[in-house]
Amino acid sequence: MKNTQHLLSNRLFWIIFACFSVFYFKGLFSLIYGTDATIYASLSAEMMETKSWLQIFHKGNDYLDKPPLHFWLSAGSFSLFGINSFAYKLPSFLFTLFGTYSTFKLGKLLYNSQIGKIASILFYTSFAVILINQDVRTDTILVGIVVFSLWQLITYVQTANWLNLILGFVGIGFAMLAKGPIGLMVPVLSLGVHFLVKKEWNHILKWQWLVGIFISLIVISPMLWGLYTQFDLQPNKEFNLAS
Repeated sequence: MKNTQHLLSNRLFWIIFACFSVFYFKGLFSLIYGTDATIYASLSAEMMETKSWLQIFHKGNDYLDKPPLHFWLSAGSFSLFGINSFAYKLPSFLFTLFGTYSTFKLGKLLYNSQIGKIASILFYTSFAVILINQDVRTDTILVGIVVFSLWQLITYVQTANWLNLILGFVGIGFAMLAKGPIGLMVPVLSLGVHFLVKKEWNHILKWQWLVGIFISLIVISPMLWGLYTQFDLQPNKEFNLAS
């Protein structure tokens, strides 16, 4: 890793970060566009107005297309800043910053600070990440939380610190609240590949992972309860996934 020692100075890092932050900041005030983003913004505004946080509706109809975290955050932001583009996009941008920092910490943990800086600036300047901060969907929040979860869980593997295990699986729970089972599968598959490449077979069957799964279940329990009361208690209810 010696070749990476002077690839990205702190000054150059912050110059690049500041330049791209201008684009992100300007985008916070641009119009909400895209079919999904406009539906999610409308749904979040409805959630704020009706105070129906666990049972989700869009235009008065039952909604079961996406988990609730994105709507919770957008509705909360609407409550603070009013119903506008800035309020809708702000939570996703904050999670992008969170993901950028987590990427740095993960790269530093696995390699060194230079690799962490390069990885984080690549993340922050990625066209895909910039795009999902404009056409805001559930993916923006998902990405930031997944990187955080991996950082915490790999830290746990290296240090055996229970706090990192707890934070990692809390992150997985929130990732599932953001976009369902993929929030669990991405960290699990990433860790599995990491263990296989490092030939750390002993980590695969740790009993502590069962504790972590229980922690994630606690985190997603509000969503599960909302689904139960909205649908399972009313088995004859009809709804449209695309509504």
